[in-house]
Amino acid sequence: MRIAEFVASIAMALILHAEGTTGTPAMFPDVTGMELWQSTPEVSQPPAGMPASYRPIMARRPQPPSGVHVPAPKDRGGTNEQDGRADFNKDAPFEPTAPGFQVRAASTVQGVISALDPNKQSPLNTGKNIVFNNLSNTAYKPKTNLFDPEKIKLPYDTNRWWLNLVVENGIDPIHPYPYMVKCQQNSSIVGFPKFTAVPTSMTSSQVADWEVGDASGCFTKRLVTGSDALGVEVTWSGSTSATMKSRFYKGQSFVTFQTNGMQPLLKTIHAILKVDQLGRTVNSYGTNEAGQATKLVRQMVETPSLTQVTLNDGSQWLIASKPAITWTQSGTGQLVSQGSDKHTGFIQLAHMGDKPADNLNVLQKYAGTYPIEGSVTYAQIQNNQGIGRSADVLLFYKTNTDDSSVTTKVYERDSAPASMTLLSFVLPHHAALLSKTALLSPGLSGYRSAKGPLTAVAGNIITYRQPLESVSFDGSQPISSADKDSIQQQLLKDVVESTTVTAPDPYFFGKGIARIARLYQIAMEIGDSGSAATLNKKLIALMNPWLVAMNNEDPLRYDVFWGGIVSQKGADDSAADFGQGRYNDHHFHYGYFLYAGAILAKYDVTGFQPFQEPLNQLLRDYANPSYIDTQFPYMRHFDPYDGHSWAAGVYTFGDGRNQESTGEAINAYYSAYLYAKATGLEETADFYEIILNMEATSGKLYWHPTIAEAKQLYMDPFIHNVVGVLWSSKADFATFFGANSEFIYGIQMIPFTPATKLLVTADWVKDAWCPDSSCSGTMKVAADQANNNGWAQFLYTAYSMVDRKAALSKVMSCTPDDGNSLTNVLHWIATNGQQIS
Repeated sequence: MRIAEFVASIAMALILHAEGTTGTPAMFPDVTGMELWQSTPEVSQPPAGMPASYRPIMARRPQPPSGVHVPAPKDRGGTNEQDGRADFNKDAPFEPTAPGFQVRAASTVQGVISALDPNKQSPLNTGKNIVFNNLSNTAYKPKTNLFDPEKIKLPYDTNRWWLNLVVENGIDPIHPYPYMVKCQQNSSIVGFPKFTAVPTSMTSSQVADWEVGDASGCFTKRLVTGSDALGVEVTWSGSTSATMKSRFYKGQSFVTFQTNGMQPLLKTIHAILKVDQLGRTVNSYGTNEAGQATKLVRQMVETPSLTQVTLNDGSQWLIASKPAITWTQSGTGQLVSQGSDKHTGFIQLAHMGDKPADNLNVLQKYAGTYPIEGSVTYAQIQNNQGIGRSADVLLFYKTNTDDSSVTTKVYERDSAPASMTLLSFVLPHHAALLSKTALLSPGLSGYRSAKGPLTAVAGNIITYRQPLESVSFDGSQPISSADKDSIQQQLLKDVVESTTVTAPDPYFFGKGIARIARLYQIAMEIGDSGSAATLNKKLIALMNPWLVAMNNEDPLRYDVFWGGIVSQKGADDSAADFGQGRYNDHHFHYGYFLYAGAILAKYDVTGFQPFQEPLNQLLRDYANPSYIDTQFPYMRHFDPYDGHSWAAGVYTFGDGRNQESTGEAINAYYSAYLYAKATGLEETADFYEIILNMEATSGKLYWHPTIAEAKQLYMDPFIHNVVGVLWSSKADFATFFGANSEFIYGIQMIPFTPATKLLVTADWVKDAWCPDSSCSGTMKVAADQANNNGWAQFLYTAYSMVDRKAALSKVMSCTPDDGNSLTNVLHWIATNGQQIS
């Protein structure tokens, strides 16, 4: 989705902070220990136990085509809306029916029918025992001292955006946009990141603007005490009965802390220049659409007390409290609640952006409301005339003002004042798909994330319409007779020369069987039954040791410590199999297995039958669609707010979560979709089709921007139209396995399948290839410098969308990647490339 129309007018005031390394502040309340946490412009330090070559920029070694993530082992061989209810049933009463905040909470909004009910058991779960042998993961065990095991239970989440809280020491930051948060043992750090860019990256300096804790220093323990589809809950406690709790969600305008019997203390590394006690706001209940007074509120609203604070770095913050707190400045950098009374209520912090006076007028109206639960609903697919196929995605937040035990105010829902409504931010791809009536006017200015400027919206339900581009097993376009002859000639060669798979690890083995499955699919598509029969036998023979006999060299096991399927070597050594034992890249790895299974299920039901249960369980490992599954977590990798997956498993990074290969993420959900279709699970297929298109929408915008879009998203000095690794807090023109440009472009496209069209478009390729006479730093230069290897072939294949003839002359001279074949390249060009009349 293109964004120039709605971000062109947004100007950002950016502050460049000195470069530094991640630091750990001294124990609260020593203000001298509060330091600057800053992501570096080029390097993120690898976490403990991370495979040595799994790190950005630091490994600049050129790789053979097969080295997609890290260098291939030597013995492998190969080549290397305001309220969104108006879209559904405007007259239906608002009835939040979500259960309380818990590990796997879900919500139902009346009038909305889900594509797939996550509160029911998935048909992928047949009730059978796990077919893989159990193991106790020795590579990395859950840190039970960092979460409450009575509230966070198996199966554990391994790739959520907040995972830094429960990995290693739990002190690395999380990034609930637009803020940065660190949860220390005795306090919480809140920062407002400042972004800056260089030609190859955009980074954020993560400043510890505020430290929130108790004046007596009574907190000695902090635990993750809950999570749901959108956020996480953290609780601080200690030797007394005092506690502090926060529920962190992305996009919230305020960071909120619930207090219980504590004396709040706020500290900052900056000097406090001015403290203005604004008191309480005056509610205006407004008018309805007919211009009449809204329905009578039965009881006056007790709004929070507001304080505006100016710091010497030029920033201004709004602090809301209820019951009201009178803040007393102590020294140059701290505020303490006046008096000795213990506070039980809440405190909220909000940065006031680049136009504090204007933004104050908006923020003060919404202070006092905060989310206590978040969930997502993927509505049934619709086919609307003139719009095409789409599905509504609803981000639903239950708030403190929805809970009668928290507030005594009674409203007719539609007449609630702004102070009863949630004020949130959405990302650029959300804003492009929201109804225009959902955009807040006049809005807030000066807020952004690593994915670009943020747009403010008001409403407890954020609804946007996700367009769906259809995909299938076959290619996108009919194959001409001439093309079919060329493809078949090459297929006959590849059946003999490109069907050996010897890789012992799940990733490269998965690529190998997916390559054979692609040949099988193409053979069926062009009517070559002889080749199809041969490929069928090869595929079954190769898959049997991994999924039926379980006697391959590096067998898959069920990890009873986490609730997932890992390789034996990965569980024994966290540096093995690309961090498999620590849940790195499972959707990349198992997506290849599922593609092979989907092809087999479509064309050979009998041959597929022994593989069905193992494949069901592999799919549940990375894309389990049920909240109530007790063996695998819900949608291990996918983030419904960001609209894409996070890859890096139970590793901690100062820059937050990351994902490198959008192409392989799309392949994972494409394979899941095909598998559900082939096995007759239509509702499950609909769900995966929605997820697939969400991943593609985010992938096209954030990893595949045009040069003009990249300057809006990642700021003007950033000169590329591809992102190699996108983090919670930065964007890198880099990969984890080398700095060659062909790696950076190529990893964002592989593998080439009919679903690649969702991500790789002719407009983007044209923009990337050689937009000016110099061609410097472009995809063309990358392809030409790659010396006819598999990476070059990927890039030339993409170029076929712009110039088929030139691309064909190039791809024929390249050696395919070990997950690819020349047959597949020719088929992709014939069905997706530029059409020749």
